[in-house]
Amino acid sequence: MKVRMGFATVLLLGPLTAGAVSQKLRYKFESVSDPVTTVVDDSGKGHTGTAQASNGGTITVETPGYEGQGVRFPAVCAGTACAKAFISAADSASLNPGTALFSFGARVRVTLAELTTDHGSNLVQKGLSSSAQWKLQLDDAVTGKPSCVVRTTGGADAVIVKASVGIADGTWHKVTCQRTSTTLTILIDNVARGSALLASTYDINPAGQSVGIGAKSAGNNNDQFHGAIDEVYFNLD
Repeated sequence: MKVRMGFATVLLLGPLTAGAVSQKLRYKFESVSDPVTTVVDDSGKGHTGTAQASNGGTITVETPGYEGQGVRFPAVCAGTACAKAFISAADSASLNPGTALFSFGARVRVTLAELTTDHGSNLVQKGLSSSAQWKLQLDDAVTGKPSCVVRTTGGADAVIVKASVGIADGTWHKVTCQRTSTTLTILIDNVARGSALLASTYDINPAGQSVGIGAKSAGNNNDQFHGAIDEVYFNLD
């Protein structure tokens, strides 16, 4: 269902089809300690998240979060000696969508000062650019426009959808990547802000790859995010 509000079309998102949506992963961060060490999977599927860091990096509790509390990643820094930290969840076949319909995303709070010019920022992802992948990233250092990225097996033929508006205003925004039968769409606060064609046969199967939140690793060139995140989720139809 769509409702016209000014010049934007608001999508009232329910299930992706007539079937029920199956929540495969959800992090609300309500029970995390400060600094963060482990994160309970509130979907009940057991995908416990573990904080990993280098160079003294930590993930701290963000209060208030979008609701209750969220998590904050290391501050902006340039160079290989910078503090690095991310949340990792082990590989699971249930987090590989294949050709199924899906939605994933997070609540994000970031300012212009927390954007970087020397690297992108990874918000939520499974898989790498050299393999199959689904990913939400923040690569625009001027306005903070997020993008959805999917890659099929072998990393070939990536489909990338960049939002038409930025989110780097210091307030919480819900950013969603959604696959329907024919498209990949990025939504900000439930408003569609960009889309691309995605064939129903496009197979996204990052088998053997972990989930990363806030960065892709704790090593060099890890695309570290420097803001706050809450309400991370991955759903399949």
